[in-house]
Amino acid sequence: MRNATGCPWFVRNVDLHRDLKLPTIAQYFKKLSKIYFEKSIRHPNPLIVAASFYSPNLSATLNKRRPKHILHDPDDQITTDNAPYQNTQSTYAQRLRRRRRGPRLLTSTGRGLAPRSRKRAD
Repeated sequence: MRNATGCPWFVRNVDLHRDLKLPTIAQYFKKLSKIYFEKSIRHPNPLIVAASFYSPNLSATLNKRRPKHILHDPDDQITTDNAPYQNTQSTYAQRLRRRRRGPRLLTSTGRGLAPRSRKRAD
């Protein structure tokens, strides 16, 4: 998405999703799952109809997930961050408010700004 739009590295993914009005991957798959289970009820094959009526066990282990589990998953972080701004006309002021203020100084070796030496310059 970032390469297709040619936006710089410092633009947040949340802003890209909102400005381009694109769903997140989680939203997209949740929508596909709903459509699949709605269509499978009217399918001519009785095995597909029977498979669509199972009730997911939400307390099951996470490594055995079924397609219907996605309908009960909570929204991801991008979706919850983006939800209040879906229907606003002017998002410029809101984007400014959400940005981090001040420089980010990292003192670890090889990253960020190097710490100053305490020697006096003569």
